[in-house]
Amino acid sequence: MTPIFTDIALAQSVSLTIVYPNEKNAFHDAAADIVRSAYKELGIRIAYKTYPAERALMLSNNGTADGELVRIKGIEKKYPNLIRVPVSHVTAEQMAFATNPQIKISGWPILKSYRIVFHRGYKVAEINTVGMNRFIVSNDEAALKMVSKERMDIAIANRFSGQNTIKGLNLKNVKMLTPPIQSDPLYHYLNNKHRSLVPAITKIMERMKLDGRMKNILSKHKVPKPFGSN
Repeated sequence: MTPIFTDIALAQSVSLTIVYPNEKNAFHDAAADIVRSAYKELGIRIAYKTYPAERALMLSNNGTADGELVRIKGIEKKYPNLIRVPVSHVTAEQMAFATNPQIKISGWPILKSYRIVFHRGYKVAEINTVGMNRFIVSNDEAALKMVSKERMDIAIANRFSGQNTIKGLNLKNVKMLTPPIQSDPLYHYLNNKHRSLVPAITKIMERMKLDGRMKNILSKHKVPKPFGSN
């Protein structure tokens, strides 16, 4: 196998800037540790920056940033300069939050009957709610406040962000509904200019998954297992 870097000193001088939506939670912390550990084996340092979800994608797609920490499979169809590293390191659970705990969740179609709200750049929600009575806001905080005030029926957010926001804002009347609307394996993406790194980082992440290192990092950050997993 041809080495990616022919000089160890050069490898150790390389750093990549990886972006993700500006949400601080255990989910992103765990994903960041996994990706950082993988690149460390290549002698590459990782710096993380946070931006609004849509802005982050624009920066990684145009090459201003070097890649994405966590995105759903298929995002490269709209952002063709992004290359997916085909090893999922975390799972995102798309959850519904409402003041009415009696609402039964059984996938996206059930949401047609409700007024729904979610943050701008939330791609999986955008794709699956086309034609529905939806309202898009700047962040999860705004979405969940609207539900708490009963201006909207359901807010869609990922499990960690939604629960953290409810706790932080003390929105006692807003409940997380189960099961998830959808569960998605998430992937690390690189800008096309770093395509030569993909085979090596793929092998490292596969090994981390097999030898238990990924699981250990998730446990360290107290990331619970997805609903329905063993």
